[in-house]
Amino acid sequence: MLNKKVLCRAVFLAALFFVFSCGTGDDNGQRLGEIIVGTWQRGYGEGDVVIEGTTEIRPENVAYDQFVFHDDGSYNGMVRKGTFAAYDNKGYVIIEGQYQCDNHNMRLEPDGEGKILAQVVFFTDNALQLRYENEESNITLTFIVRKL
Repeated sequence: MLNKKVLCRAVFLAALFFVFSCGTGDDNGQRLGEIIVGTWQRGYGEGDVVIEGTTEIRPENVAYDQFVFHDDGSYNGMVRKGTFAAYDNKGYVIIEGQYQCDNHNMRLEPDGEGKILAQVVFFTDNALQLRYENEESNITLTFIVRKL
């Protein structure tokens, strides 16, 4: 009887450990927060940017270009020249702010602006696909960024 109780407790603890250690990662047990730090470049290939909804904006006209995520929770987002007024020495606008992410969502909080919440569609060590719904414009933007 004692061995049965010990065995039941061991099975319960093992199941609990499995749920909490794997449940917060993707299917391979990875966590986006562990791999996000670094520089990510927008994909410019066919299908790397998809816009759903009625809009005149074409995928090639989407202004963002690169994101740099720092381990302190800050980020720099760069967009192509011609979109805003403040540029770095390469002609890119730099938008700074804070970010938070888990395996399902990414929240960007640009300094002095609102919040952007995107769904994490998938991620690997080298690629991240995000889906953002803009309720104001009634469009959905899905895009891929790749780690440099």
